[in-house]
Amino acid sequence: MKALIHRGSHEIGGTLIELTSGESRILLDAGYPLFLGGKPIERDIARKPAKELLELGVLPPISGLYSWDVPGFDGIVISHAHLDHYGLLKHVHPDIPVYLSAGTKTLIDVTQTFNKAFNISDPYPINARLFEMYKPFSIGAFTVKPYLMDHSAFDAAAFEISAEGKTVIYSGDFRGHGRKPRCLPSFIRQATKHADVLFTEGTMLSRNDELTPSEEALENDIIAELKDKTGIALVQLSSQNIDRVVTFYKAARKLGRTFAVDGYTAYVLHRLHSLGNKIPHPSYSNLAVFYPFPQGGIFGNQLDPKYAMMFHPYKITKQQVEERQNKLVMVVRPSVKSYLERCNLTGGTYFYSLWKGYRDKKEQQLFDNWLKERGIHDVYMHTSGHARVADIKLLIDGLAPKNIVPIHTLTPDALSGYSDKAVTKDDGVAFEV
Repeated sequence: MKALIHRGSHEIGGTLIELTSGESRILLDAGYPLFLGGKPIERDIARKPAKELLELGVLPPISGLYSWDVPGFDGIVISHAHLDHYGLLKHVHPDIPVYLSAGTKTLIDVTQTFNKAFNISDPYPINARLFEMYKPFSIGAFTVKPYLMDHSAFDAAAFEISAEGKTVIYSGDFRGHGRKPRCLPSFIRQATKHADVLFTEGTMLSRNDELTPSEEALENDIIAELKDKTGIALVQLSSQNIDRVVTFYKAARKLGRTFAVDGYTAYVLHRLHSLGNKIPHPSYSNLAVFYPFPQGGIFGNQLDPKYAMMFHPYKITKQQVEERQNKLVMVVRPSVKSYLERCNLTGGTYFYSLWKGYRDKKEQQLFDNWLKERGIHDVYMHTSGHARVADIKLLIDGLAPKNIVPIHTLTPDALSGYSDKAVTKDDGVAFEV
């Protein structure tokens, strides 16, 4: 068996790892990069034609992968629904099977649907093959076993891949401080020990001094922050970060406040709940749905025809937001500013619950300033979706692999300080497993 990191050995995001065994080729993740030329990648880059993306390095030169080539892969295995792990599927040959969990596929489908509705991008076909956690499946010469992991993406997976008597473990992105902290020790207990190679994410190796409270600790901090305060509580988060949605939902419930989500967030919760997941959704008693313009019309016209009425029993109007603002925790983003302007807010608290780096964007800065002008207090309330160094060490010690290759990190060499089995690899250089 051979391995080749196409991207990810010295950067965060854009992960692509190829494994070959005889005539079989598989790809672990097909990620869109977060950075280009050392700077955060601009949003409009994705609209460029494939030839330019190849020249820029957004698309690595991989034979047999893309839609204009003869298919040369037996399958692509996607760990979770973050663009830096699946964003290149747009360019993948549609005949190549893509293996992913039901939750991951649902989130990708929802993203494609709304991108089309808002004219962000056109949908693209995915030759999807659903897997179930803990149930092995075959791709060519490979046997793949997925494990549910705790991450800021719902239904994220790690994988154990075997062929030719060799075993590779790919952690995907994971953490031990989310809403599913048992996943990590369960994975360590069940996965094969002494694997030939462990590919482990190392995002936090360069941010070891960053505070990473648990989701439960965040919940308690939110309650403490709002306990004696009046005014609305606004929160900006990723609607697909279900752990964070649950954190704010639970805090709102304990505070006796209604949790108000926009139509997009409501749809995400509805779709995932429909899979049988026990998560908050619009039929919960203290959850309301608001429709900022133009979402109401777009949702009704371009989604399921039933969608316009689906959440009508749980709708909260602008007038009700104004009247009940002391009893609301409301999900917002810069695009709903015009809606909030018509709600006549009188002070309150604004929780920013995303990576701080996103606040440098112009649209975000305008939104932040608008909130400040209206006397709405700004509170940073966030924790990483990635593993603390202590959790990476726990993974290494528990699995005792023969070799450890750090990926999804800016500082791969830092892992050698935690294990003498750490080996740094470069992008584009194949090696024997």
